[in-house]
Amino acid sequence: MKKVLLLSCGTNACIHIAKILKNRFPNDFFIVGCDINKEWLVGCSQWLDDFVQSPFSTDSKYYEFVLNVCKTKNIDWVIPVYDSDQFLFTQDNKDLQELDVKSFGLPLVLDFYKDKQQASDFLSSCGIPVPKYYSVDELEEETTYFIKPVKGSGSIGARTASGREIKDFENIQNYIIQEICSEPEYTLECFNFNNKIYSVCRERIASKSGVCIKTRIFYNSELEKNAVKLLKRTQLPYVFNMQFMKNCSGEYVCTDLNLRTAGGMALSYAAGWDEVSALANIMLGKDESSILQTVNKKICEQYVVRHYEEVVTKKVNKRIAFDLDGTLLDSRKRHEIVMSDVLKKYKIDLDTSTLVAFKSDGKNNIDWLVANGIILDKAREINAEWISLIEKDEYLKNDVLYSDVLEVLQKLSKENDLYLVTARNNKAGCLNQIKSCGVEQYFTEIEIVDSCKETSVLKAEVLQKYQIDCFIGDTESDYKATEIADCDFKAVSYGFRNRDYWNKKNIKSMNDFNKSNFLE
Repeated sequence: MKKVLLLSCGTNACIHIAKILKNRFPNDFFIVGCDINKEWLVGCSQWLDDFVQSPFSTDSKYYEFVLNVCKTKNIDWVIPVYDSDQFLFTQDNKDLQELDVKSFGLPLVLDFYKDKQQASDFLSSCGIPVPKYYSVDELEEETTYFIKPVKGSGSIGARTASGREIKDFENIQNYIIQEICSEPEYTLECFNFNNKIYSVCRERIASKSGVCIKTRIFYNSELEKNAVKLLKRTQLPYVFNMQFMKNCSGEYVCTDLNLRTAGGMALSYAAGWDEVSALANIMLGKDESSILQTVNKKICEQYVVRHYEEVVTKKVNKRIAFDLDGTLLDSRKRHEIVMSDVLKKYKIDLDTSTLVAFKSDGKNNIDWLVANGIILDKAREINAEWISLIEKDEYLKNDVLYSDVLEVLQKLSKENDLYLVTARNNKAGCLNQIKSCGVEQYFTEIEIVDSCKETSVLKAEVLQKYQIDCFIGDTESDYKATEIADCDFKAVSYGFRNRDYWNKKNIKSMNDFNKSNFLE
């Protein structure tokens, strides 16, 4: 079974890819989806086997994040559908190669594609007709032109404007100015294999948000010749598309080149053109006849209309809230290290390895210090110092997730709304921990209240606000919050309170992080 990573899996193209891979190759692919949204807000989630919520592709951490997903999930193939991902995870990417991961990204030789003006100039050099382009000095104020970002994607930022308006643009150097082209508008979807082009043509009859929703589909040998010209000049990906319209002379010109999957690819599939199955057979190492069987045919003329399907991605059984420290995050080591550092400052030699076990009976730092021979006033002074340091970023690095937390949260989040309700004063540090340890994607809401004498009340207010059914925590503060909020409480005994402590309060506790424990 091949493991496939779909980047930006909430897009129309990825939804189609995931659907075809699962429906036509049910036993051949394990699909991992990656998107900035949470899993239950992603349309293709029903066809995914696993999901990870990612940073934005513009985030400096995004590249390493994807590489880590490839490594930890044992990915075989990466399928990028956005241009930015195409260049981050190219076919030649050395980091992917070291992980033995193949990519459907672009070859590095296609660097011209990053700039639409350079791409247009390259098309022209291949003998492919393109619209007439203008400099600002050539513009006539009353004439209408078509402008689009030099480094744009699809139809984002593209529009018409008069010469007068364009001359007033502050950043006009970031735009291409071209003649107005007229309909019909055609998208030529191409499949490139063994230096040969296979294609289908779509006439855009109607569109919504830049994506075609009503179309005429047919085979156009004349437009296909342009893709052949392009292939003769450069290396191309397996799947790409070209868009054509008529210029002012009535000639067809290439208005855009997209070296990626088309957002409307499902429309062509409905007419019998199936490039996803061809890609699947490439990933499976099939022979040429198997790869080309779904694209090597002349599609007869058809009309196809896209209709949107409403999909239930999650039914919420319960609203479950979790505490963080001692429940999801093992921060016991941090408590020991901070105490050790404070004692060193006071030149006091004590073995802090007994601290957490001592406190798990319901006691605190001061009790432990006094039990170890420190006078009460000094113990209070040391504790105050400990409190001032316990949430410092350098100490937070010692925290780790308890085993199985990610797996259990993922399973629970599919049928329940999960909430994180915790108390910290260093809220920025807490959020960084939540994001870096990977649990953020499973929570509908995250609430961080002040750590103070009123923490139980503050947590209770959050539990009431979200009408929480059950709160999982590890201390009496968590239990008190559920009493105030009048919701169920489940205690864990692997955190800062042990089983004997909870037994004395006649509260059943869980000694491991297990899905069945939370749903009893």
